[in-house]
Amino acid sequence: MRFVLVFLLFSIALFATPINKCVSVDEFSQSQKEIIAYAYNYGKQYDLGFTLAAIAWHESCAGEYRMNFADPSAGIYHALIPGVIRRYKMLKDTGFNRNVIGELLVRDDEFASKVAIDELMYWDKVRDGNWKNIVKSYNKGFSWEKSPRMNELAENYYRSIKEKKDILESYIPKYLSNIKLKKREPMLSSFSNTSNIKLKKQENDVIEKIRRIEVATLKSDDTSAIKQAKKDKKAIISIYNKNDEETITHEKTITLQPFYTNK
Repeated sequence: MRFVLVFLLFSIALFATPINKCVSVDEFSQSQKEIIAYAYNYGKQYDLGFTLAAIAWHESCAGEYRMNFADPSAGIYHALIPGVIRRYKMLKDTGFNRNVIGELLVRDDEFASKVAIDELMYWDKVRDGNWKNIVKSYNKGFSWEKSPRMNELAENYYRSIKEKKDILESYIPKYLSNIKLKKREPMLSSFSNTSNIKLKKQENDVIEKIRRIEVATLKSDDTSAIKQAKKDKKAIISIYNKNDEETITHEKTITLQPFYTNK
């Protein structure tokens, strides 16, 4: 009898639903607060700060759960991996490339944020600035317009993001305005030293391919510089700088070839 009781207790512990760390921002760890602050600061230059922070909260519980093998999606905003691969014409949608992109999204918050912003900016244009439809489309693409079931799911997603955004609009200015963000080293930045990151040669080759089309280091974002970046077939212009303290800062992202996913 004692053995049966112990076995049952073990089974309950093994298969019980994990504690939901996303119930309230008041229960966030310091790491989760930092992710929310990072997402907000990244998105605010595009007037999407609270939106991006709400998506990070909803999708990954502010960085706690960065992989969903069922989608498959990855990163703090859970970008759909096949959708990210589609933006790079020179990459085939293989299992290996999915693993590399997934690892980039998980390890590199700047890359994950760039992908999320690119997606939101695309839908902003398609939906003529209608925030509700932007959020629904971020989640379900065009499919919610054609299917009542997809529309129901998109509506639920919108309501969840709106609720979190409303909370964060009060929470961030009050509690996170002065939070110190940790030093990040974007893997795709030409300033970054990735020698301390253990990657196989094949993984490095894929990252270099992405870097060649993804990153343009510009001294300015004037018309001629953007024209040259388009000529070089850059997908996105990323403007990086390095200050006297050797800290890499990502100043701006300019989308040249928007893409969308059908998550």
